[in-house]
Amino acid sequence: MKTILFPTDLFDQSSTTLSYLHLMAEAWQARVILMHVYQPVIADTSLPTFADPGIGSLATLDLETISQKHLNTLVEKFRSEGLDAVGEWRVGDIENSIVDAAREYKPDLLITQRSTIASFFDRMIGSAADDVARQAPCPVLFIPNSELVAGLPSVAFRSVAYVLQQNITQQMVTDQTAAFVDAFDAHLTVITADQIDENKPDLFVIQRKETGFLGGLMGTDPTEKLLTSATVPVLVYHEAE
Repeated sequence: MKTILFPTDLFDQSSTTLSYLHLMAEAWQARVILMHVYQPVIADTSLPTFADPGIGSLATLDLETISQKHLNTLVEKFRSEGLDAVGEWRVGDIENSIVDAAREYKPDLLITQRSTIASFFDRMIGSAADDVARQAPCPVLFIPNSELVAGLPSVAFRSVAYVLQQNITQQMVTDQTAAFVDAFDAHLTVITADQIDENKPDLFVIQRKETGFLGGLMGTDPTEKLLTSATVPVLVYHEAE
């Protein structure tokens, strides 16, 4: 793992997520690309401007400047802690911008924060994190929001549980867990989807297999089950095309 892409909204970022990012970047001596996608505020053109740019336009410019400064501050914080960090600030659609950046930089890992709260409606419409994960050309590490998880364990990777599914080989298990097992001397356990609830590792690893609309809707997809219930990070690999 030499390059990590970390999209962040800057203003609502869990300290636990940043701790995980720091832990991995330091262990792997990886380059961290801290990315923020700014979505412009559409000014209210119905308001009188009296030959000035308008309140809405000025506010938009202020928000752009603030978000850029926040990103630069985060980059400098990581650099001051001895990490190789760079900033990537873009304007546009969040999902498309992240996927485009992943294709451009070709990172070894993309990290995203996700809530563990998922309703029936959420499973019907999906989430931005899911959309990015399905399109990103690299593995995606989902980190639960510590603010919504009671009793979140300490930030560490002492144990890894790989969820075995049909057509998964021993070599695939080794390749998809080696970065964590080797860097953190983690204990590896191979489990089946039926054993997810009874295992409490520091990290779950799974290869996403598309189960269709009904699989996600009814909660029978093991990847979706992990992403909506796991209180620890979940590393998701894509099914080979």
